[in-house]
Amino acid sequence: MSKYRIFGYAIATILVFVACSNRNTPQGVTEDFIYQYYKNANQGASLKLCAGRAEEKLQDEIARVQEVRSQDQPVTNMPQIEYKQTRKETSTEFEGVIHELFNYKLTIKSRDGTTTHSRNVVITTENINGLWKVVNFDEYQ
Repeated sequence: MSKYRIFGYAIATILVFVACSNRNTPQGVTEDFIYQYYKNANQGASLKLCAGRAEEKLQDEIARVQEVRSQDQPVTNMPQIEYKQTRKETSTEFEGVIHELFNYKLTIKSRDGTTTHSRNVVITTENINGLWKVVNFDEYQ
């Protein structure tokens, strides 16, 4: 068996493992939300990851922009967005509910690279009926 074929099998195995990994975790849902909402500006996909206050915020946003674009229409000329987790907290259990909070720093660069700025994001997750959901998110400078 050639080394290229072995390498191909190794890559295929890794891809299957990553594709089948459990994303129903606070971290997984948070990263999926950041990817869909911030990197792709896909409010429809983001909404599926949300409940509570986060769901209300996205529904309001979708209603405000629906005249300009549909919720699943991709945004063209998106800036380059990189993100890095800066902190994680698990709240104490209150009335049987545990929240996990994540802080991220977003670095936003214009497509031509001339403008760069950053934002901080706090995302709160909660397990609702066995599914982790983003229940709130806020940005600050």
